[in-house]
Amino acid sequence: MTDLANDVHQLRQKFDSCAESAGLSSINREISDISTRIETLGTEIQEVRSRGYAFRSYLENKAAVLKNHWSDIRQRVQEAADEEISSLRTEVKRAEFRFRRLNDSVAEPEVAAAKEVLEELENKIDAAEKRIQDMYATLKNDMNATFSQLHEINWCLDQKDEASFDLLAGESLFLAAKAEWVASGNSKQDPDGIIFLTDQRLIFEQKETTGKRLGLFGGKKEQEVEWALPIHEIDDVSAENKGFLGGKDMLYLETSSGKHPRITVEVKGGVDCKFWQKQIQRMISGDTANERAIEPDPELIEQLRNAPTACHVCGGTLPRIVAGQLQVDCEYCGAIIRI
Repeated sequence: MTDLANDVHQLRQKFDSCAESAGLSSINREISDISTRIETLGTEIQEVRSRGYAFRSYLENKAAVLKNHWSDIRQRVQEAADEEISSLRTEVKRAEFRFRRLNDSVAEPEVAAAKEVLEELENKIDAAEKRIQDMYATLKNDMNATFSQLHEINWCLDQKDEASFDLLAGESLFLAAKAEWVASGNSKQDPDGIIFLTDQRLIFEQKETTGKRLGLFGGKKEQEVEWALPIHEIDDVSAENKGFLGGKDMLYLETSSGKHPRITVEVKGGVDCKFWQKQIQRMISGDTANERAIEPDPELIEQLRNAPTACHVCGGTLPRIVAGQLQVDCEYCGAIIRI
């Protein structure tokens, strides 16, 4: 096959592809996908609520607003797409006349002219797609951002479900992230795990496999709570982007805890330390209460308010109550106290 004949063959293939693209099938698929995802958004939010996630009450409103906005513009988007398709099909028919005349024996000027026609057709298809996509670009971005938030929440809930500890009675998870507790400054020895922020505590749980041979094989799974700070014991929290190009996201905690007066944590997994600093500060100040979608059970609150804090037998301080707990055991004398 000569070079010219090869050019003709490739041009025909590109034209066939362009003729198919002129139907804007990718746009129609995207419109259908957006409709499906917006319809399922409410169900996805209900799922995280059923798993006990009590915060980010704005999610329900975002779902309603997105549904209303899409209902308003979908018909206009579809009508605009149909008009663009009609116009493009007319352009394809015009171009088709030229490409029908192409054969292996045509002169080079005719091939060059066909290339120009094809390029112009491709540009018109691209421009039509962009005009349609611009009509719903903002809505699509907002929808994707909402699904990203739900993905993050589900990840946090997965970490809570896998944790070695139970939440306290009335306690609700707010955030979680991969982290390293900088206990000694030696990254090989300092524990990696998950940091949890709830409405009552900031908790670090070691969760890793240590002692791997060559960093790949064997090792021992470690999972235990290293520390759990009541929110009211956090006096100050600051953040710093440290290391090469600020690649390490550091949190520094000043506490009134006698055991851990100063704590340094590196949050990982692409998490922004300044975002975490702000969320901890919001939790301390009570600002996150406005985000509650699930209010605490009034009966549980009353039960906790009336729960004993000291053993009636020996006077020892009782451990804090865990969610769903109906009795508490005194660690000092073994007495069982019904709640």
